Amino acid sequence: MTVAPSPAALLDIANSLEAAGRKADAVLLVEHLASVYPKDAAILRRFAKLRGDEGRTLEAIEALCRLKAIVTDSAPLLEDIRQQMTTAGDIEQAERCAGAMATLLPGNSMLLEAAMSCNVALGRNDKAAKFAEELILHKPDHVKARALLAATPKCPSPPPPPPAAGPDRPDETYAVSSPLQALGQLRDKHDAASEILCNPLNTQSLQELEKLLNAARAIDISLPAGTEWALWATHYRLMIDAMDIQALQAPTPDAGPEPTLDFASSSGASLTWNGIRNLARRTKAQTVFLAAADRAYVDLYAPWYVKSFLKHTDVPSLVILHVIGGGEELADIAKSLGIQDKRFILSGDRFDATAVTTKCYDGPPKSLAAKPIAHLQSARFLIAGAFLQNLKLPLLISDIDCVLQRGVADLLQRCADADVVLNEHTLKMQAGSRFTANLLLVNPTDNGSRFLRFLRSFLENHLSRPEVSRWIDQFGLMLGRHHLPLHAKDARIEYFDTWSDINNVMYPSYQQNPFRFLSLYHGFDMSSLERTDALGGDVPAKKQRASDEAMSAAKTSAQGRKEPRERSTATG
Repeated sequence: MTVAPSPAALLDIANSLEAAGRKADAVLLVEHLASVYPKDAAILRRFAKLRGDEGRTLEAIEALCRLKAIVTDSAPLLEDIRQQMTTAGDIEQAERCAGAMATLLPGNSMLLEAAMSCNVALGRNDKAAKFAEELILHKPDHVKARALLAATPKCPSPPPPPPAAGPDRPDETYAVSSPLQALGQLRDKHDAASEILCNPLNTQSLQELEKLLNAARAIDISLPAGTEWALWATHYRLMIDAMDIQALQAPTPDAGPEPTLDFASSSGASLTWNGIRNLARRTKAQTVFLAAADRAYVDLYAPWYVKSFLKHTDVPSLVILHVIGGGEELADIAKSLGIQDKRFILSGDRFDATAVTTKCYDGPPKSLAAKPIAHLQSARFLIAGAFLQNLKLPLLISDIDCVLQRGVADLLQRCADADVVLNEHTLKMQAGSRFTANLLLVNPTDNGSRFLRFLRSFLENHLSRPEVSRWIDQFGLMLGRHHLPLHAKDARIEYFDTWSDINNVMYPSYQQNPFRFLSLYHGFDMSSLERTDALGGDVPAKKQRASDEAMSAAKTSAQGRKEPRERSTATG
C-alpha cells in the first residue's frame, strides 16, 4: 500500500523545487498545501514567507494574522510581521503596510502595535497616538501604548487600566465604551455568526445564530460619516443583514414570473424559447453553459470564454452568454464577436444600470461602488431557473472571466446524482466568502429547481433594498446550501474538486495548471492568454512534467489527509 507523504515531506519538496530554481512550482505547491491543510502552522508560515519573497507583503501579513488563530505563542508571529515590514523596502513602506493591514483587520492588536511602532520610528507621534488609542481599546493595559498617549499632549488621557481580575470579575467583562469598540463588537458578532454558517446547522446552532444576529443589529455605532471606520461599520452591518435566517427557514418560494429575455443565434438572428428547445434537441445537448455580464465585460472576456467552452466541451452542449442590459443589441454583439457556431446563443434583458437606486458597498478601501455590482453579479442566478425549467439539462453557471481547458463528461458523470454542486473554499471562514460564485452546477431535479427558486427570491429581496453588500450572491449560495437540506430531506449537495475542477488561488497571468475551469479573477493579464495554448494546444511534455510533479505528490497526500466532507445531509 502506498503511503501518502506527510505535509512536512511536501514542504521539503517545495524547498527542493525552489532550490532547483523552480520557484513558480514551489509557490503553486505551497498554495495548494495551504488550502488543504489550513491549520498547519508550518505550511501557513511558509506560505507567508513565499508571499513576502514575491513582494506581496500585505498578503504575507494577512497569512500571519490567520496563523495567530492556530498557534498559542504570538510573539514569534509579531516578529514575523515586523520582518515582513522590514523586507517591504523601507520603514516608510513598512508603515503603509502596517497601517493598511490594521485597517483591513480592525482590532488586530499585533497590527496596531506594528503600525504604532512604525510611526514612532518615523517621528509621527500624532499618527502613532491614533493607533495607540485604538490599541488600548483592545488591550487596556498595553504599556507602550499608554506611555505614548500620556506623552502626547494633544491626545486625551487614556482610560484607567482594568482592575485585577477576580472570582467576581473576570477579565472579559472589562469594556471601554467607544464607537470603535462598538465596531469591534459588530465585527466579532459577524465572525462568530460566520463560523456557525460555515458548519452544518441544527436546531441549537440556528438558535445561537439568531441570538448573535439580533445582538449585532442592536449595536449602536455613531461614527463620523465618510470616515473609514464608518465605512467599515456599513460593510459589517450589510453582511449581518445578508445572513437572512428568516429566509433560510421559511418555505421555499414558488417560481416567480419568468424573466423577460431576448435571444439571438451566433449570427444575430432572433430566437425564442421554442427555438432554443428545438436546437437543444437537434444537437442532442447534454449540458448548458451559462455566463452573464454587461457589455464592457462581454467585450473584454467573451471571446475567450465562448471559444474555450466550444472547443473543449466533450459532450454536446449549448453555450449561452447573457448580456445584461443588452436585449436590444444582440445582433450587434453577435457581429462584434464573430463566432459562428450553432451551439452558441446570446441572451439579453432590458436592465438599466442607471435606474438602480440601491447602493452597493464593498469593504474599505473600495466601499461604495460606482456601478450596481451586486445586481450585475447576481444576474445569472436570477435567470438560471428559467433555463433549467425550459431546457431541463444540467446547468453549469460560471463567471465570464473563465476559460474551459478540458472536457466535462467525467464531471457530469461524477455529479449525476447531485442536485447542486458548489465551489466551497474551505480556507475561508467568512459566510460571504465560503462559497465562491464563479462556478455552480445545478441538475434538472426538483431539488435543483428548489435551490434556484430560493436563490432568486433571496437575491431579489436584498437587491431591492436601499443598500446591499457586493457579496450578496455568495451569501445567497451559503444560505441556499443550508435551505435546501432543511426543506428537502433527500437533497444531495456535492462539491467541485478544487485541486482540478476550479482554482481558488489567483493566477496573475496564464501558466500551466491542472484546472478544468480556470477562473481568471480581477487583474488577470489577459494578454498572457495570447502567448499560450490556453485554448487547446498540446502542452509540451517537459513543461507538463515541470508543473505536474509536485502537484501529483500533493494531491496524493490530500486524498489521504483531507477531512471527509458532508455530501448529503438533512441538517445543512
